[in-house]
Amino acid sequence: MEDLDRRLRDTDRRLRNLDGRLDDLETEQQRLTSKFGYTEDLDDELRRIRSDVSACDDKIDHVEEELGDRIADTEQAVKRLTQHVRLLDGQLKAAHGVPAADLDTFTTDQHTLARTMEQGWSARRHLLGDHDRATHRRRIQYHQDTTARHRQARTEVIDAVAAFTASHYGTPDHAKATGRLRTALSNENTLRQNLTQQKTRAEESANALTADAQTRADRQPVISAGERAEKRLTMALRSRLAEAISSRALPPAWFVTVLGAAPPARDTDRWLQTATRVLLYRLTYDITDQVLALGPTPSDTDRHRRSWYDELHKDLRRW
Repeated sequence: MEDLDRRLRDTDRRLRNLDGRLDDLETEQQRLTSKFGYTEDLDDELRRIRSDVSACDDKIDHVEEELGDRIADTEQAVKRLTQHVRLLDGQLKAAHGVPAADLDTFTTDQHTLARTMEQGWSARRHLLGDHDRATHRRRIQYHQDTTARHRQARTEVIDAVAAFTASHYGTPDHAKATGRLRTALSNENTLRQNLTQQKTRAEESANALTADAQTRADRQPVISAGERAEKRLTMALRSRLAEAISSRALPPAWFVTVLGAAPPARDTDRWLQTATRVLLYRLTYDITDQVLALGPTPSDTDRHRRSWYDELHKDLRRW
């Protein structure tokens, strides 16, 4: 009986433990259910936030597009207003007897200098550029370096052959000498093939540099004369422009359209450099257009003129 009672007590204790565990499981189930529901609420909230953000992005894009259009319209209006102000300013100055600045008349000597300058540019076009010369020099140097490495490789082959013949067959030294000879022969063969591949291009580069040096020697007087002519013209035109500004003379319409009637308070020297280059361009290519500062767009066939035109056109946007 005592044993039965003990077993009943044990069974009763186990049942109570099971009841406790069931209660714990129910509590945990309720907690997880609560968490799961809260997670679903968070997902819904995140979806709503994403939707709101997407809508805001659309609104921002629309506003940016609208703002861009308004800025473009404003800039266009400012340009028209600026041109109108310049026109009125010119008319007022003309009405009050302000003398016109002569920026379109050039002397015979200046035309001659302009032709000399062009001849210098033309002569320079026959020379290799800095990039091409550097490329040719690198090719030649690389070939020379490969030649030196090949010469060293041949010396290593000779040394390896000497070690191979001095060793006895079947010995460790012979095996080592054999491996060394194979490596030396392979290296020499690779470098010899590289030299063969590089030879033609190296010779072409050497010939190109030799021809360029001869061309430079032949055309250097013309190039130097062109550079001196450009410096003289630049100084003369800059002085003429500075004199017109200091006398408060009225610039021509083509000048006012792109550069204004007077230099700005900031970047004055840069403005003066650009204006001087425009005068030099008009002199060089006989531009007489009274509306377009640079005249018509040049053809791509004249690469120097087109490059100069594009450079000036870009610089003029600043003013």
